[in-house]
Order: sequence, then structure tokens, then C-alpha cells
Amino acid sequence: MDLQAWFQSSSDGDRKALTEPVEAESAAETSWVFRLGRALFGGILAFNALDNLWNLDERIAYAEAKNTPMPEYTVPATSGGLLLGGIGIVLWRRPSAAAALVAGFLVSVTPVMHDFWNLDDPEEKQQQLIHFLKNTALFGAALAFLKFGRRDTATDA
Repeated sequence: MDLQAWFQSSSDGDRKALTEPVEAESAAETSWVFRLGRALFGGILAFNALDNLWNLDERIAYAEAKNTPMPEYTVPATSGGLLLGGIGIVLWRRPSAAAALVAGFLVSVTPVMHDFWNLDDPEEKQQQLIHFLKNTALFGAALAFLKFGRRDTATDA
């Protein structure tokens, strides 16, 4: 079955369920699975941000080696944003802003710090590719939280 046929075969009930998110979202928001997912996603990102801040001199030196502009300012600023975003997702406070902070960190840092395409050493290239793909997946999750957080904020208004 091709994609167009699949969309056409969808029932009106399926379409309605996709366009009426309020009940499903409030149920999802209170589910233990959603809370666990938020805790894992946001908690690990917040931990990574704290690690960046605790080892700031090392992180700044690495950013300098990658020719990052003004690393003495950008590293603490982006790490602080990641920390706030991670905590905001865990607590589900200002969820769209928190997810935007995480997404902003990932979209700005990933191509600069994990530029596997510029490396010659096969092992280092493979490691940076893994980090690049991991961050890309995390970026996708941040976008999902961003969208879900916007809907959640809209239903509260």
C-alpha cells in the first residue's frame, strides 16, 4: 500500500482523534510513562549541562580547538540554557520554552562540536558520527516536547 492510499484509507474517527488533542494530552501528561520519559530526557540533559559547567575550563579548551567563536562566553551560556531546559522538562514548567532551550543547544552545538565530516582518523570520525546522530535524535525529541508543550500551554489558557 502506498502512502497516499494509506492516508485515504484512514477513517474520519482517526482524523478527528488526531485533530482533538486535549483529552489525550492531559491523560498523557499525567501518565507515569510520560513523567518517566521527561525525567530521563531532561534529567540526563541537565546532568550533562552540570558536567559542562563543573569542567568549564576543559569544555572551553575543546570549543577553542573546534574554532568556536568566543568559547569563554558561549560554552557557559549554552550549558546554562541546557541546564534550564533540562530542569524545565523534568518539572514540566514552561515546557515549550524549556524544550526550545534544549533544541537551541543541540542545533547550535552539534554541527560544530561533532563535525565528523572534517576528520581523517577513522576511529575519531566514527565516534563523532555517533555523537552527531545521538544529538540529532535528542533534537528530534526536543522538537516533540516543544510541540507537546505548546499544545499543553494552549489547553491551559
